[in-house]
Amino acid sequence: MSAFSEQSLRKLFWVVLIAGFAVKIFAGYQIKDSFTKRGNSKTYLNALACNMYLHHEYSLTTGTPSVDYEPLYPALMSLGYAFSGFNWLGITIIQSLLHLLTSFLLFKIVTSLFNSIAGFFAALYHVCYPYLFTYSLSIYDHTLFVFLLVLLVYLIVSKPLNTSHLILAGIITGLAFLTRATILTFIPPVLLFIFYIKRKEKNFNYAFTAVVLYLSATALTLTPWLMRNYSYTGRFLISTHGSFGMWQGNNDYSEEYLRNDRSLDQIYRLNPPPEIYRQYPLAARTPKDAVVAADAYKKESVQWIENHFAQFVRMGFLKAQKLWSWNRNPQTVNLKFGSNEGRQWVYFVSYFPLLLLAPFGFVILYRRNKPVALMLAGILLCFTGAHMIAMGFTRARIPIDFILMMCSGIALAFVLTKIFPSLKFSLNDR
Repeated sequence: MSAFSEQSLRKLFWVVLIAGFAVKIFAGYQIKDSFTKRGNSKTYLNALACNMYLHHEYSLTTGTPSVDYEPLYPALMSLGYAFSGFNWLGITIIQSLLHLLTSFLLFKIVTSLFNSIAGFFAALYHVCYPYLFTYSLSIYDHTLFVFLLVLLVYLIVSKPLNTSHLILAGIITGLAFLTRATILTFIPPVLLFIFYIKRKEKNFNYAFTAVVLYLSATALTLTPWLMRNYSYTGRFLISTHGSFGMWQGNNDYSEEYLRNDRSLDQIYRLNPPPEIYRQYPLAARTPKDAVVAADAYKKESVQWIENHFAQFVRMGFLKAQKLWSWNRNPQTVNLKFGSNEGRQWVYFVSYFPLLLLAPFGFVILYRRNKPVALMLAGILLCFTGAHMIAMGFTRARIPIDFILMMCSGIALAFVLTKIFPSLKFSLNDR
């Protein structure tokens, strides 16, 4: 194709991005009255954001510092409230912009790895993906977290991988830690990728220095928050709610709930509730009391695993299957915003094509760029492994679906350029 066709594709891409942004703002306006009732509305995220905006403190109750959650998403929400008051507009605009930028980054990444046709399809899928689309209209940290994950991958795979990229990647990793602890699953594959690339460029010492630089930037980004929490608890920690999630996935009820596609959140809502929940219910606590509760849940889950190790291993495979299933789970008990059947249909139609196409795209990527392909595979494996230990449901997998979109875009572009050779017009094909 001519250079004009390349330019036309890029123009179409920007039309899609802008149209997607406009549709999200319009949709947000249409459902604005239910904004605080959607997404993670039952968590303390909104309370944290409100106190940050009103009282300039990270707390659930005024005057009592909190260490319960990672701080970056509540901080983002507070910016939205500062922009537009306590309504849907500010947060929706910010999250819609992050969603747009994530699509743009996916286009850049996949274009550099394969061609602009593949980049277009990967980004288009992200723009239209129902769950990431709707999450940007609700109280969910997914939009922010996925943006940081994609930005991290963009910086790492950029050529050349220079000092500024490593420092920025470390900063982004630190910010991702302040959003969700599951960024930890990215660290081992990313470290191996950095070491391999830099070792190939020069020598072992050069590679080791690059790894240290990346980790140092991450640590420095986390340091202010870690020091703040250390001053309250005597421990270097980001948040305390991870232990509760660990317990939800490893107790006497977990396997039954997993097999029946029931939310693990329903376990602590039993009447009467489990003994440990009677002792430590979800509540606003002082930092030191929050640590005591987290320790109790951690001890409970570890003891359960030790006493039921065969069941724990069996559940691990069940959690992995649930994580990657084309059958949406868990079933919801709140049908105000759609039926289980409707949600299942939307999930299957949007996810199953990714599940079919991504393996072919991965093979193509592996043949073209083995280090990047192996890094992405490592992320998927580490992410799955972490959820085999904790909680394994399809909703937990959504943040890494962008990797499937990347590979699916490559698969689609490969097929199209084989059928229509004249479509090979990207710089990467010349």
